[in-house]
Amino acid sequence: MRSVPIISVSNLSKSFGSLRALREVSFSVQRGEIFAYLGPNGAGKTTTIRILGGLLPRDAGEVSICGADVAREPVFVKERIGVVPDESNLYPELTCRRNLEYLGELYGLRRGMRSAKATELLEFFALTGRADTPFGALSRGLKRRLTIAAALVHEPEVVFLDEPTSGLDVPSARALRELIRSINRRGATVFLTTHNLQEAEVLSQRVLILIQGRVAALGTPAEIRQRVQRLNLLAVTFSPQIEVAPLLKACPAVLQASFQNGVWRLEVTEAHAALQQLVSFAEAAGVRLSEISTMTASLEDAFMSLLTECTTKEEARP
Repeated sequence: MRSVPIISVSNLSKSFGSLRALREVSFSVQRGEIFAYLGPNGAGKTTTIRILGGLLPRDAGEVSICGADVAREPVFVKERIGVVPDESNLYPELTCRRNLEYLGELYGLRRGMRSAKATELLEFFALTGRADTPFGALSRGLKRRLTIAAALVHEPEVVFLDEPTSGLDVPSARALRELIRSINRRGATVFLTTHNLQEAEVLSQRVLILIQGRVAALGTPAEIRQRVQRLNLLAVTFSPQIEVAPLLKACPAVLQASFQNGVWRLEVTEAHAALQQLVSFAEAAGVRLSEISTMTASLEDAFMSLLTECTTKEEARP
């Protein structure tokens, strides 16, 4: 028998005046999942999290966490969730340890338990050596670690992470992703929002893509990628590496082109026809195709395809 979802959202709607931020959004999150909630700016992600966290009333629909209605039992729900905002809400003048202990006090933990939990979290997040350092003196990466640690003081069943690796360098972001996995292995369900689609793809078991307040796709990363396997993608390297954008624009078979790390990524109507055109146009321009290969659609490809599709449908609505 399928387990009861730890988060259940049904036909959730919210408007701000004439702006419809959420339009009958429905999804569920299973206990123990890392669930990625994705969308462009203005899609309704922050509105959803504020409603789930009990900070914003809904207009319509049903929302429950751990079996309790968020609006009717807000205290029960807040005792079982931890929220990590995109900007830290900790006190810069307090030490790392004191920040954790103070939050433990707010959640009603006894003095001995507060101290033990702070020590445990400092060790888990590799911050023991910074226990007596004021929060404001930490690097950005260490601040993110302590902010996440603070959300775990009361051992929540669900952790909401809003852009956890935003602005971090590569080593710090990689370390934080491993910490997110560790939090999940310890038993917490993770609700993740991020603009880093590669991060969502490697971390999450399931993904929801929200566009203009509507659910555009919901499933595993592989299932969502499968929706756009119709895309024909080529990776092409030209020699010499001159500006070939006008050349690509002139090829009827090339629908979209982007350049990264010396390689052109092309979305084409049909691979064979595109290859013939590219060879012909390259010869005319005095360059050659030094390397070409097919590509598998990524979650980012699926996201962009869905965004284009949904935007076109919205513009066509009366």
